[in-house]
Amino acid sequence: MKKPGSGGWEGVGLLAASYHDSGRRAVERAVRVLLSGGSALDAVEQGVAEVENEPSNESVGLGGLPNWLGEVELDAGIMDGDTLRACGVAVVKRVKNPIKLARRCLDELPHALIVGDAATKLAEALGLEVVKDSRAPPEALERRKKLEREVAEASSGLTRYYSKIFRAASKVWHDTIGVIAVDAKGSVAAGTSTSGVAFKFPGRVADSAIAGAGFYADSRYGAAICTGVGEVAIRAVAAFRAVLLLSQGYGPQEAAEAVVEAAAEIAALDGERYNLGVVVATKRDVGAAALNWESFLYVYWLGGEVKVEKAPYVKLT
Repeated sequence: MKKPGSGGWEGVGLLAASYHDSGRRAVERAVRVLLSGGSALDAVEQGVAEVENEPSNESVGLGGLPNWLGEVELDAGIMDGDTLRACGVAVVKRVKNPIKLARRCLDELPHALIVGDAATKLAEALGLEVVKDSRAPPEALERRKKLEREVAEASSGLTRYYSKIFRAASKVWHDTIGVIAVDAKGSVAAGTSTSGVAFKFPGRVADSAIAGAGFYADSRYGAAICTGVGEVAIRAVAAFRAVLLLSQGYGPQEAAEAVVEAAAEIAALDGERYNLGVVVATKRDVGAAALNWESFLYVYWLGGEVKVEKAPYVKLT
């Protein structure tokens, strides 16, 4: 078996992929990086940061909806498919671009996951942009009050209460940005960023910070990025599962659909209608699938125009 990043790139073209409406901006930014000779890691970092910098986005970056206590907590992660090194940052407050923090950690530290206040202090030490206040704006807190009324009828017990939050929050949160990129050398990278489910339990970590769950890249085979209920992506090891299937000869569309089937099994076991979207890419092709998400869009560029398509989906009754 070849080492990641070793040889075999003849005929490989540039590629960028993402999801959601915001994914078009991310892909367009990634494409500019790739066409200027930038690396796959650079394209992922800058593509994700493009969406983190959009203040109107309520599920990514500092504009994201807060946790239940009114503070914005951010998760992000990035992976180098040549070296199989990855790093995530989680429960980060006040950092404008958590994807840049994850990238710096990937480049300069041996760790795979850094969380909480220490991650914020590290961002400050590295000279990244950190704002003074992690409190959400008043309008976001008003939305929390509305959500609180919606979950007030939930049966007693934290599990049932939190499940109700997931259902209600899904109406107001679009969650996560992810980018896959393939550069001129054939290197593959993937990364994700999110403020997580709206009004989440404080300290909750999303799949976006966990390599193998929300993102995974291996330059021998391809990459995957996920969005939706992070707990399901974590339990299904969704992104790694997709790339493992690529290594076994599955095409990206087949791999995406197999991951959704695994997520559907988890949803059935729990008796919940979780949603999950996954985008999978090789160096020449892109596929996508979704669970309980009829409107799930994926975005990709293989040269020429950026394309946006609706993914096939499975709906649990």
